[in-house]
Amino acid sequence: MVQFVIKSNGQKEVYKKEKIIQSLQKLNIEEEKINEILWEIENKLPQIVSTKKLFDFIFTYLKDKELEYSYKYNLKQAIFKLGPAGYPFEKFIAHLLRFYDYRTKHNLFLKGKCLVYEIDFLAEKDNFIYIGECKFHQHPWKINDIKVVLYSYARFLDIMKEDKEHLWVVTNTRFTTEVYKFAECYNIKLLSWNFPEENLPYLIDNKKAYPLTIFDFLPLKAIQKFFSYDIVLIQDIIKKEKSYLKKISGLDEMMIEKMFDIINGLIN
Repeated sequence: MVQFVIKSNGQKEVYKKEKIIQSLQKLNIEEEKINEILWEIENKLPQIVSTKKLFDFIFTYLKDKELEYSYKYNLKQAIFKLGPAGYPFEKFIAHLLRFYDYRTKHNLFLKGKCLVYEIDFLAEKDNFIYIGECKFHQHPWKINDIKVVLYSYARFLDIMKEDKEHLWVVTNTRFTTEVYKFAECYNIKLLSWNFPEENLPYLIDNKKAYPLTIFDFLPLKAIQKFFSYDIVLIQDIIKKEKSYLKKISGLDEMMIEKMFDIINGLIN
């Protein structure tokens, strides 16, 4: 029976089934099925288990029993696969914000008073312009401290020309408490895994705007090909002809059909 969990940063903590319950409830899995998963965990895993092994165990179980739920459960891992460099994450954020009526551009250069800066994304909505900075990390324990936001804010001050322009800092992990205080003081918009209330996973789930990396069976080369053709979200897939997708990715018909079947299950 599981008693302790080894986190990705090496820390050991007491196993709390409440965390598993909460993560599964977010997927709207029925209580009976959640209890089945808890029983499997507590009776088939050793006393000490890593968070990765625990995740893999639940993910595999869901793939066998509840396929669509498994890919939603894979969301956090899918976001961490938008690397190792941050460029795919920047492109993903630009695509995601379009679902919320932002007009976005990504990976562009803006001339400031003193220097020219590479900007991760630019988002416009309701007569506001957001100059976006993305902070992508490959490990969940990497937290963005005040130095990260101070650097971004200094760049923004050099670029800013109008009052309607604001800084927006986005990360796939978290911010420190100091960052929240500074952002509130200087009207900086933040988006992270757990902040604000409509946080990053909320925005993704709400529009079912999942990245292609949610599919664990897709080869990295195929994902990179799709991204190079600006196909980033699962909705981007179903907008294209299957023959076109096959041509640009090198995937066979069976793999293309598998993607379409799962996407239809996720968005319908």
